Amino acid sequence: MPMLHYITSPSLTRFAVGTSFIALAFFTTACDKFEYSPYQTDNSNRPDNLNTKNINELLSSEMESDDTVRFIFTGDSQRFYDELEDLVNKANSLPKIDFLVLAGDISDFGLLQEFIWVNEELEQLNFPYMAVVGNHDLTANGSVIYTSMFGQKNFSFTYKKHKFIFHDTNSREYNFNGSVPNIPWLGAQLRDTSAKWFIGVSHVPPFDFDFDKNLENAYKDQWAADSSFILSLHGHLHAYGDAYIYDDHVRYITTKAVGQKEFMLFELVNGKISKKMIAY
Repeated sequence: MPMLHYITSPSLTRFAVGTSFIALAFFTTACDKFEYSPYQTDNSNRPDNLNTKNINELLSSEMESDDTVRFIFTGDSQRFYDELEDLVNKANSLPKIDFLVLAGDISDFGLLQEFIWVNEELEQLNFPYMAVVGNHDLTANGSVIYTSMFGQKNFSFTYKKHKFIFHDTNSREYNFNGSVPNIPWLGAQLRDTSAKWFIGVSHVPPFDFDFDKNLENAYKDQWAADSSFILSLHGHLHAYGDAYIYDDHVRYITTKAVGQKEFMLFELVNGKISKKMIAY
């Protein structure tokens, strides 16, 4: 009996992620059997625990490098597969990059195949990458997929005395229930005496309407209370921004989406920040 086969050609499958994705997944010529559903959370192609594995790769080279942290910052890779390939090619042409940060919205519809496609592109980098969870990554079964594939939604690592605090700020996806972002967890990260400087990484910035307004003051005040907190990085807006939003010392930076073909290159040296925009 003929069986439905899920389309595997990269160009066709990536096109199918749009409005026709669901229809294609359920098309059949003879019976209701099919290989797998777009709503599944696992298959043989899905890697796991990517953030931890990539962090371990980064830290394994720390003793061999200088005191400069060089990383690429971009966001919202959702559906921009061709542009992501261009980004990877450009990133690999740059010298001495330590890692790349993807500021959420890895996927558009929270589907497993979307996460897999993005990882297939980013694993071509000459250096590791880490991805924070975005609001689109929490749609459908995306929350389960992100956790299975990348790990915990709140995590951190310290590299050359700079601690990067990745955390979930997608408050709307939790119906503004007061738990996201996790303010106590963030406070505990700042009490880490092994780090000298702190950088926050999340998808939704605190001044956006998708951030829980009841937590905005607690969030920004916690960062502002620590002079070692130097930078807050975000995606979501699909726009470049660099400003001191509140009346304090914290610098908030938002990145363009991958589809806008420009990323930021940061250099951190003993807590001092420099950056430039790189077109690809």
